[in-house]
This record gives sequence, structure tokens and C-alpha cells, in this order.
Amino acid sequence: MQTQWFLWGRQRLLQDDKGNFLKNPDGSFQRGELEPTKVQGALRPIQLWEYVFPKDGIQFVKDKAEIVPNKNFYEVLAMLNQHQKYQNMRPELSLSGWILRKLMGAKKVPNIPDDIKKKEDYMITDKHIPMDGMSTYPIGVREDVMADIVFPGNVGYYQESL
Repeated sequence: MQTQWFLWGRQRLLQDDKGNFLKNPDGSFQRGELEPTKVQGALRPIQLWEYVFPKDGIQFVKDKAEIVPNKNFYEVLAMLNQHQKYQNMRPELSLSGWILRKLMGAKKVPNIPDDIKKKEDYMITDKHIPMDGMSTYPIGVREDVMADIVFPGNVGYYQESL
């Protein structure tokens, strides 16, 4: 949703005749005169989403399925390209993340092992969640309840409640 126009000022970063940006002795960019312009205010929703997925994954060894602890958890972080950096994201959100985590009954996102952090996302998963124009910040993990569930047709499984 777009709202009113506001007067706003910005300064162009100065360039030499070859197009290289000019820098001050301290390494900051040299700036030109203040250029007034208009910018439209934008009213954007802030949303909280919960992404539900099975925690442990499966791998096949000699045609036999075996559970791999946390496999899907690492895959989800890699799908968002956050398996390497989520612990250092937006420190100003740590208090609000803590509050939301407590309200939702979640635990802090566990530390990711170094061998996972060193991998590129394509080495962990071939799935991706397109996040064009949207930011995601993992704030916590909530363990699902494991239960014996009987489905219609009298079929039952021991599984996460998902």
C-alpha cells in the first residue's frame, strides 16, 4: 500500500571522469550537494509465519531407510540461505526475537555444526524457497509432539504431529 509523498534529501557519491568513486582519507566516500527529491511512504505489513517441517530426515543406505537427526532442520536453513549466517543477523532484532520466541513457546535456534556452516546451500539441499523482496529471520525452534496417530481407514503411525 502506498501513502503520501514526502520531501527527502540524499547526496550523490562523487566519481572521477572514469566512473570510480572518490574516497576521503578515512576511506569513506566523498559526497556532493544535498539533492532534494520526493519519496512515497509505504505502509507494509509485518507478519509472523511459522514454517512446519519434520525435524529429522531420512537417508537410504543399501536400500534401507535410516533416520538422520536434524537433517531437515539444516535443509530448511539452507533453503533460506541462512545456515551460515543466521546467528549474526540483525542484532537489533534479538530482543524482539526473544519475546516472540517466548510467546510462541519456542527454543533458541541451536548452534549449527561447523561442517554444515562450511557448506554452500546447494551442497545441503536442492530445494529453495524464493524470498524475492522479503526477509526472513529464524527466531526459534519448537519441537513437535511425537504421538501414536490413527488415521481414517484404521491405519496408524508413531510420528510427529505436524
